[in-house]
Amino acid sequence: MLKSLELKNFKVFADQLFEFDKGSLAIVGPNGSGKTTILEAIEFALFKRITRKDKTIRKVDDLIKHRQRKSKVKLTFIAPVNQREYSVIRNIYHGRTTAELRLEPDHAPIESTPRKVNEEIEKILGMDRHAFSALTYVRQGEIDSLSRSTPSKRRANLYNMMGLGIYNTTTGKTKKLFKALRKELQAIKEARKNLQSIKSLLPSDDEIQAARSTIKRINQDVPDFDVSSIETILEKVRMSVEDIDSELGKPNITDRPDEISHDMKISKQLQRILQTIPDIAEVQLRPHIRQEARTIFKEIFGDKYSDLVIDDDYDVSLFDLKGNKVSLMAASGGEDVCVNFALRVGMNTALQKHSIASPPPGLLILDEPGAGLDSHRRRWLPDAVQGLDSINQVIVVTHMEELKQSVDRVITLIPQGKGRQPLLEISE
Repeated sequence: MLKSLELKNFKVFADQLFEFDKGSLAIVGPNGSGKTTILEAIEFALFKRITRKDKTIRKVDDLIKHRQRKSKVKLTFIAPVNQREYSVIRNIYHGRTTAELRLEPDHAPIESTPRKVNEEIEKILGMDRHAFSALTYVRQGEIDSLSRSTPSKRRANLYNMMGLGIYNTTTGKTKKLFKALRKELQAIKEARKNLQSIKSLLPSDDEIQAARSTIKRINQDVPDFDVSSIETILEKVRMSVEDIDSELGKPNITDRPDEISHDMKISKQLQRILQTIPDIAEVQLRPHIRQEARTIFKEIFGDKYSDLVIDDDYDVSLFDLKGNKVSLMAASGGEDVCVNFALRVGMNTALQKHSIASPPPGLLILDEPGAGLDSHRRRWLPDAVQGLDSINQVIVVTHMEELKQSVDRVITLIPQGKGRQPLLEISE
């Protein structure tokens, strides 16, 4: 759970403190007011990374406010693993960053280098940035993209949103490694074949020794005959044979092929394991996701529908109050988007409730959940947000004024012009 976020010269914010509490919070403001910057700062503080689909942060220098030399981010949070309070502080300079992790409230420093801080944060969160993102974030446009997807595409999207896509990435890297090893093995075999072919054309040690003996007898029989040039050629031949034997005896020719074959075998086994993990994880989570999505949907549309059914391929069916099946395409009151909101958020709540790897973060961040929806198709959203009381802390970043009435607390950002820090209005 987040406690506070302090920004100094971080993009549009010159000096601003945001305080978070248990319950629901809406950060409201028009486009360009700095809402997204708050999410970027949270992610940067925890992982020194910023993941945005719609923009690219090419270098951390871009996070420093215009005409400033230094930027600072301080995030205070409760760690899921031990429920203790920590502060992570990251300073950004042109060309470098510093980091410090402190145990609160005595400000005792735990780690003070970026790499060590990154490692320690993963330990006390009990997860890396991919798992944290899957558990806590519903990113802008994800709900709308699910609404526009076919069942098979929806399933693939949910895989990535669950954080299971990282296994596909790792599998891809393992396949590349396997191909590189196979190429190296082929190159070694080809080199060994070429060396052996060349060696077969050269005389053996016995043949060279016999030739030397013959030259010696010729020199004895014909003292005036100059044999030095022949001896030079024989010496070069002998050295060539010696060099080839040396190359053939090197570890990269004799031992490396066995090492590569062993590594290729492990790589193949690893590929099979990595390809299996996502399916096993998804199958275990699927019934929980179904139940969470069903509960969320029925809380909103329970007066109109009796049930929501999601099959193994994430094809969705609705049933009216008389038990008749209703096509999702035929639903006209925004139910199609609500179904996907329920599915997406249900995935987060299921992961948090049923994850056995580590304690849940107790945090859910909704980034513009109404993006791409007109007022009619998002009219159910305030009720949906209000119903997320099973999560300790819900933060909604939005431009939707209507969400102000569905949360415990509101921070409104009022733009003051390009590059200037927005004014804040806080209402309980």
